[in-house]
Amino acid sequence: MKLKFCGFTSIKDVTAASQLSIDAIGFIHYEKSKRHQTITQIKKLASAVPEHIDTVCVMVNPDLTTIEHVLSNTPINTIQLHGTESIDFIQEIKKKYSSIKITKALAADENIIQNINKYKRFVELFIIDTPSVSYGGTGQTYDWTILKHIKDIPYLIAGGINSENIQTVNQLKLSHQGFDLASGIEVDGRKDIEKMTAIVNIVKGDRENE
Repeated sequence: MKLKFCGFTSIKDVTAASQLSIDAIGFIHYEKSKRHQTITQIKKLASAVPEHIDTVCVMVNPDLTTIEHVLSNTPINTIQLHGTESIDFIQEIKKKYSSIKITKALAADENIIQNINKYKRFVELFIIDTPSVSYGGTGQTYDWTILKHIKDIPYLIAGGINSENIQTVNQLKLSHQGFDLASGIEVDGRKDIEKMTAIVNIVKGDRENE
């Protein structure tokens, strides 16, 4: 199972998370998000992440110039698109930055299968999140059984995942590759080492101590 911890805003939290057995650390570049970071801030934060952990920049309907600024000025290796980005736009990114991984966030709604089929040839991974006009980060869950229809597609489950409900999700025997957490590893809006460690222990056991 893969783990992505997202929405980091401090070096201290990035350093703490990097000591754990996680696969990706995310930074949000979207001004309407309470976790928004400037490109300068993302450069500083992402530079503190070890090379074996993917660095992800989350954006909502960015233009190509914004993506160019992020990739030219930070060590980010993955772009997560959280809006209504077109296939043509994604292909344009891939043509210019062939080594960059693209993740597409989708809402867990009645159009989920249709949207997966639309994007699956053009992205490396999906994030299936709670439907929201604010494009994620709500801390709200959804009916995970909708995911039973998704087969043979790489995706992480997002949306209100925490140490109290993550085992319930795993009991559904879905085909997900892991989880993407933000609010579920926070206390009062700040990343919490105890919550992060608890999630890692549940999902991966004690491998981070090997």
